[in-house]
Amino acid sequence: MSLGGGSWQRTGSDGRWVPKFEEIGINVRELRPANSGFLVNWSAEFISKFEGMPVKNVSVQARGNPVPGETVLGETDLGETVRGEMMISAQGIEGGCVYTVGRELRAACDAQGNTVMLIDLRPDLSVEQVEQRLSTAKPKESTSTLLRRTIGLPAVAIGLLREVTKNVLPRQASDMAVLIKSLPLQVVATEELDRAISTAGGVAFEELDDRFMLRRLPGVFVAGEMIDWEAPTGGYLLQATLSTAVAAANGALSWWEEEHPTEM
Repeated sequence: MSLGGGSWQRTGSDGRWVPKFEEIGINVRELRPANSGFLVNWSAEFISKFEGMPVKNVSVQARGNPVPGETVLGETDLGETVRGEMMISAQGIEGGCVYTVGRELRAACDAQGNTVMLIDLRPDLSVEQVEQRLSTAKPKESTSTLLRRTIGLPAVAIGLLREVTKNVLPRQASDMAVLIKSLPLQVVATEELDRAISTAGGVAFEELDDRFMLRRLPGVFVAGEMIDWEAPTGGYLLQATLSTAVAAANGALSWWEEEHPTEM
């Protein structure tokens, strides 16, 4: 059985199998978005200018990100730093680096209602280097021109700075440098499940034996995203799905040989 998770319902992966499994007592962990975007309350002005634009060469961290079953980080603690590219969407943020820290962001949003993702807009430069460059401001030079000239910030990154600070940017080079290196963007929730690339949650592993057979339904084997695991994009999802399918198929053959030795 490989019935999928709950994302991309138009492909048949709609999670309608979950209630049936729960009716017979199988523990199914809630299906949640994985490798998904996150919602941000953008202003209309920001979206009108920057929707669909990539923010390239940044690094991101989740802040205050409790993950069930793991060490709980406090409000000032930081998660893994991930470098890459993110995209501004009408609803919030998407992209590879966002997906990588998504598990931490999702857990924090579930626990707290919202959380903060820190963005380093210039990961190749230290805070001191950014401050030094910003200190070369010319008379009557605008902030946007200064940021473009000294550290090469594109318009979308400058727009992010203005959006997060409600257009009240620091006047001191030292304060601006800190903001550029750790811009606190508030995210309020994951995007809806059907828009996610993949699914977290599913049949709990304790419901399976080592052959991927359901303990409560001997002879029934499961594979793929209907099992409670999640993986990053980039081929890992497909690999995990195929690997569990092979394991379940081998398990089914093994079980049949045990149950029907004279028929093999």
